[in-house]
Amino acid sequence: MRRIKIIAALVGLLFFDYLFVSCHKTSPSWDTQILAPVINANLSINDILTSSYLKSNPDNSISLVYTDSLYGLNIDTLLNIPDTVLVYDTTSPLGATVNPGGVMFATNPTTTQYPIGSVQLVQGIVQSGYLLYTLTNPLTQPVDYLYEIYNITLNAAPLEIKRTVNANATITDSINLSKYNIDFTGPTHNGYNDITASIKVTLDPGASSLTVNQGDKIVDAHITFRQVVPYYAKGYFGTTTKTFGPQSVNFPIFNKIIAGKLNLQNVSVNLSIKNGFGVDASLFLSELYSYNSHTRDTVKLIDNGVVGSTIHINRATPTNNAPPASPVNPTVQNFAINPSTSPNILQWLDNLPTSIGYKLQVITDPLGNVSGSNDFAYYGYGINANINVSIPLSLIANNLTLVDTLAVNFAGSGNAASKHVKSGTLTLYATNGFPFSAGIELYLLNKNNMIYDSLLVPAQSIAAAPVNAITEIVASPRSSVLIISLDAAHTQELFNTKNIILEARFNMGTPPSTYLKIYSYYQLGVKLVANFDYEIN
Repeated sequence: MRRIKIIAALVGLLFFDYLFVSCHKTSPSWDTQILAPVINANLSINDILTSSYLKSNPDNSISLVYTDSLYGLNIDTLLNIPDTVLVYDTTSPLGATVNPGGVMFATNPTTTQYPIGSVQLVQGIVQSGYLLYTLTNPLTQPVDYLYEIYNITLNAAPLEIKRTVNANATITDSINLSKYNIDFTGPTHNGYNDITASIKVTLDPGASSLTVNQGDKIVDAHITFRQVVPYYAKGYFGTTTKTFGPQSVNFPIFNKIIAGKLNLQNVSVNLSIKNGFGVDASLFLSELYSYNSHTRDTVKLIDNGVVGSTIHINRATPTNNAPPASPVNPTVQNFAINPSTSPNILQWLDNLPTSIGYKLQVITDPLGNVSGSNDFAYYGYGINANINVSIPLSLIANNLTLVDTLAVNFAGSGNAASKHVKSGTLTLYATNGFPFSAGIELYLLNKNNMIYDSLLVPAQSIAAAPVNAITEIVASPRSSVLIISLDAAHTQELFNTKNIILEARFNMGTPPSTYLKIYSYYQLGVKLVANFDYEIN
């Protein structure tokens, strides 16, 4: 039910307060009555269920439609590239005197295999990540470092670190690797995971000649690849197993309902699996359950075609399109779950879940390197499972309990006249266009939003609208009147209350075996009038 600000129209109280309190010369006793309408609203199905998931059908009946992601396997999870450190820590093998500009240490291009487990990469483009480096000069003269990685390029230029390090100093810095291309095939172009690099250290041309003794440290460099995430990767991604869960996702359709049963006539659930990887995979969904956090009830779905069965997922194909066009043609596979395929899908949703839990396993390349190292993956494209729920609102309501909090201000800001109200009544006029009755309870909240009193205990009931026996549509709305008597204590509590909890319990006004559709034009008109006895001395 939508949040309604309730404002008591107590202008008459201000008038009487001014006329008989502020300006009186004698002290007679007066009694009068002030009528103040405090609620006047029409409530539809949008106020009972979460409106953003309601869809009006061509015949004006209502369905609940909800789509959400159940899980996602992205490129950074598929290719978990670990941080890797390359260390160059060298001492002088012989004593020697080096002149300015002379080479103190140098290596030929050397290939190192990047440790990525069973994954065999041949090509990549970096989405994000850094090359961190720490260069230390333990000598008494400045030296020049030149570090080159030949197979990591940007605009065809190799990645290069070229820095001068002063005597007895250390430099720490980083290079953003975003958009760098990587050829992992090595110098002979038939390898994988290969990084080819060289390092050279020279005495700075502006330095003085330097004598280095045997065993003196002359090179101390640490090169770290950190938080590398590919934009594009190609190769053989290996037979890997990823396990997800048990974990859950929110299911907000029934957020406003805290208790009761929603006995549905029909429901359609679709599990959609979209594969944006150029990798074959298999998926095993071992559990799919609904959980109600109010009742703590769990219902495990039974469906042999989806739950407890291995699902083969075909690989995507490349389009070779440049951004922003999609670089892949993903494959999509849909699995329908309905009362004909699942014996308990209705009970699964009648549980009024607040979340959906699952446990699943994904195996990539289950048949090995069938692509000839032509697996591929792009950033932003992965394996995703979406759950799509469509619920025609043809139902039997059984003690469905809705709770909403309403902000109120009976007294009005600064209105001192409320202390002269000695008693009163609240009268609720209801015009019900729904085919179910509603038991109503009202609770008063203190400034800490804690319940401290109630106005309707036991609950009073609003009558259900009658239904045409042939069309099963509401024939005409039905009116009900609820009267709440207020003594002096309750009246004063009411004037001090800023929030009221409204609790409504809905039940069908027809035999419990009859399913009825809910239509978009069904409404519940509510008007609440306050009648206060006002005393002036």
